[in-house]
Amino acid sequence: MTAKIIFSDIDGTLINSDLQVTPKTRDAIRKQIMSGNLFVPVSARMPKAIMTAAGKITNSCPLIAYNGALVLDEMGKPLNSQFIKAQTAAEICEFVERSNSDTAWNVYSGYNWFSPLTPNARVKREEEIVQVKSLPVAINHIKELKGVHKVLLMGKPEVLDKIKPILEEKYSELYLVKSAPHLLEIMIKGVKKGAGVKIMADAFDVPMKDTWAFGDNYNDEDMLDVVGHPVLMGNAPKDLQEKFANVTLDNNHDGIAKALEDLK
Repeated sequence: MTAKIIFSDIDGTLINSDLQVTPKTRDAIRKQIMSGNLFVPVSARMPKAIMTAAGKITNSCPLIAYNGALVLDEMGKPLNSQFIKAQTAAEICEFVERSNSDTAWNVYSGYNWFSPLTPNARVKREEEIVQVKSLPVAINHIKELKGVHKVLLMGKPEVLDKIKPILEEKYSELYLVKSAPHLLEIMIKGVKKGAGVKIMADAFDVPMKDTWAFGDNYNDEDMLDVVGHPVLMGNAPKDLQEKFANVTLDNNHDGIAKALEDLK
């Protein structure tokens, strides 16, 4: 069986714990590309941060950013772009700052990443992980944006678990999901990786039965639900491993490469 499109999450999936694409995983994906198949990274990351990882494999590829809020073809042309109102994003930032919980807000709009003026260790760590620098701004600057693709809250897991239902009740138009215990992703409702995957498959006229996807966390779940061949990483939460039959090795042991061997 040959895959037509190979979708892959990045953090915890495409890259290992050292934040690297291993040579074995790189070569396995390149082999699929050379066979005429399409590789599409799918991430909560911004486009530039996606390519710091995917760029180790290929110089150019379609991509799905912000959990599906921004879908770009291989030339960078938007196939989908869905925004949160700037005023709503600013209100969330103000709520976070009033909470005095050491939670950091991050706002993403297009190719830009905005963060608080006050330095935060979690923001700095994220910059190191994705190899992109954020732009510290006042919240008033957020209000002036034309739209926001994503708000990302970074904080203690138990604090984010309390914030999540509060924001869900106040903003029924938003979709909130954890991409890691300390990361809460906020997009406009209807934005999910699975929806982005369908848009990409339609754009390249590939039936869903000819799509594969690799993921490791809850924000990958709907993507894995819609593709023809879902593959869960061995480092995924136990409850997800119970749901999906095809579980490969973890991201530190070339789980993607191992699964792609089945495509021979």
